[in-house]
Amino acid sequence: MNPQKTKPVKNKRDQKKEQQRKARIRWIVTAFLLSFVITAVISVAAGEVSENASVFAAIPLLLFFIFLGIFFDVVGLAVATADPAPFHSMAARRLRAGKKGVWLINNSARVSSFCNDIVGDICGVVSGATGTAIAARLFVGNGAFWLTLCLTSLIAALTVGCKAIGKEIALRHSGAIVTFAAKVLCGFRR
Repeated sequence: MNPQKTKPVKNKRDQKKEQQRKARIRWIVTAFLLSFVITAVISVAAGEVSENASVFAAIPLLLFFIFLGIFFDVVGLAVATADPAPFHSMAARRLRAGKKGVWLINNSARVSSFCNDIVGDICGVVSGATGTAIAARLFVGNGAFWLTLCLTSLIAALTVGCKAIGKEIALRHSGAIVTFAAKVLCGFRR
């Protein structure tokens, strides 16, 4: 007789772990693709504006990228550190922002990864590239290297300093920030 090989029956805990593993892999692939697409779109847009527009039009774009990165960094940290109890209470009272806040906190690893790593880091890279393009247009000739170095260092210092302030705000007011983010996300829902 030829014994047939049978697959071992997975219990519910093993099935759940397998589903979680597959969900993590899907998130990694999604994060990679989102990073690629968002960076490509933003880089093309920033490159077009910084090449074709005047320096005075490119500077507000640079500041927009810097502060967009800081904003998403604050939201990502607030979601990761927020207390879920108030949001469960809001959700129990059938408030949409409470339900969305619970969802944000329950998915804090992905939300934080999206906000801090994908959007925040992309904005950092794009703001650095935009700053370099602005500096190249402003400083031509003798001393251009040092002036470009000073400008890009100023951009980095502004980004890091404002992110440090933003992190303090995120830690102290995480509930209010998550409520704001939840209300904004509820506004996109039909």
